[in-house]
Amino acid sequence: MRTDVIFNTDAASGLGRLPDNSIDCIVTSPPYWQLRDYGLSPILFGGRQECEHDFDDYAICRSCGGWLGQLGQEPSREMFLEHLVGIFDECCRVLKSTGTLWVNLGDSYSKLNKYNRTDDWPPGKNAHCLKTLRVDLSIHRVPHKSLCNIPGLFAEMMILRGWILRNEIIWHKPSAVPTPVKDRFTVDFEKVFFFAKSPKYDFRQQFEPYAGNETNRISRQPEHPTGSKSRNDLQGRNKRAVWRITTEISHEKHYAPYPQKLIETPIEAGCPPGGVVLDPFLGSGTTALVARRLGRHYIGIEPNPEYVAIARSRLERGPETSKQ
Repeated sequence: MRTDVIFNTDAASGLGRLPDNSIDCIVTSPPYWQLRDYGLSPILFGGRQECEHDFDDYAICRSCGGWLGQLGQEPSREMFLEHLVGIFDECCRVLKSTGTLWVNLGDSYSKLNKYNRTDDWPPGKNAHCLKTLRVDLSIHRVPHKSLCNIPGLFAEMMILRGWILRNEIIWHKPSAVPTPVKDRFTVDFEKVFFFAKSPKYDFRQQFEPYAGNETNRISRQPEHPTGSKSRNDLQGRNKRAVWRITTEISHEKHYAPYPQKLIETPIEAGCPPGGVVLDPFLGSGTTALVARRLGRHYIGIEPNPEYVAIARSRLERGPETSKQ
């Protein structure tokens, strides 16, 4: 299996190229539901490729039930989640039994009729304008302005498909961008889900500095018979599940790169040195860059050729230091 490579294709197709039980760790952030149009060519989810498709207003084939579009642009959150967990079914196939999966996934607010169809729809029953999809109100029952609870539903569906949810990590953003809303609080966090494929998995314990009162308590503890503190006492306390990490300013043409600091811990904890880290939604290449800097190999999958070019350029430039 080739490593240190980027496949310029969609996640499902790229995962299909990988053998079973070949990946040590997966770290990724998939598209969020109805947040952005990445300008990608549509692909068919479900249905039959050989069908002479007859798409309705929501790009759903009346004949085979397949949907034509970009992941994240589905007309309902239920359809989006089915497509997303289907991709992670393939991730489960390629992940080793000792492997771990780390998924950064944010929520979105219900905005009905956000993607109204325009009058200049391309003619012909097999043509479809992706940028103008609207919410299917017959399926989407989330009230206007409500959070859609995408991360919570995603975690539940993953558990029901056999994934072991080990942690729900809160990524606290102290530099969150202010929002103009006045009838709710500013959201300054996202979630990172830490899954394992089996009960026994590869993991290296991570430490963080003691809090002030803990430092005083540790300093007052009697020394061990050897005349020194224990190794854990010297390293700090077991890392907690709220991570305070500032966002990074990106000068690349990419909408939503996550900061390098966010994925350093998942890679160090969940992938053995020299192992292989996979990102099926590589974007501008942050996962590959951090994996290589930390002494791991990488495999990236990204359908947008512009993002692939950015990722390869960043890798060619060499290591970038993370910012805190």
